[in-house]
Amino acid sequence: MREFIKKKNIRVNDVISWIVRVLLVFAFIEALVDDKYENLFIIVLTFVMTFYPSILEKRLRVYLPSSLQVVITLFIFAAQFLGELKDFYYKISWWDEMLHFISGSILGIIGYMFVYFLNKKHIKETKLSPFFVTMFAFCFALTIGVFWEVFEFAADRLMGLNMQKFRLPGEDGLVDTMTDLIVDAIGALIVTTIGYIYMKDKGRIYSRKGKMNEWFMRQQEIEEKAELEEKG
Repeated sequence: MREFIKKKNIRVNDVISWIVRVLLVFAFIEALVDDKYENLFIIVLTFVMTFYPSILEKRLRVYLPSSLQVVITLFIFAAQFLGELKDFYYKISWWDEMLHFISGSILGIIGYMFVYFLNKKHIKETKLSPFFVTMFAFCFALTIGVFWEVFEFAADRLMGLNMQKFRLPGEDGLVDTMTDLIVDAIGALIVTTIGYIYMKDKGRIYSRKGKMNEWFMRQQEIEEKAELEEKG
């Protein structure tokens, strides 16, 4: 039953990814016809990003759970296709904040996964406290958010873009940046708080049947397979 659910989740992500790719192909053709060549880079970049699960697994030996893959794929679609190409950032006032909330939540989950894998693989004799894991995951998510805001600032200053929206009438780049960081923090805080309660009260993340342990076992399988291929 578990294998069936796993394969079903993988198929769902594949279907969503291919739907996004087909839409991007149409968007590419539309951009060429309408002479919107500035959109071509975003379209190609987004198209490549839809292959991130296989790239992470085959090239970097990093496994992402299928459910998280679906969320990230939809996030990429909402941010790049709807946000950048269809101008949802300008048409819907809360679109940017919603995406930052989701990204903060996703990065919080990835922060948990990162420290879990590190703990299980390199320091097995030490069991990190729920508070430490939670703080690491929260700080990890917020730090990535800060790096992104620095990137937006640099892109606006060096390439004349308007990622911080400061060139729009009535808009303030500082307000945009601080709002993004606050929303990032709220998303990360909610996810890491749930993770802390989960670890503190139930301890399932570190149990044999825990979801994290299933992900870790899959990660081990990928690394062992890669090692065998290198030796073979």
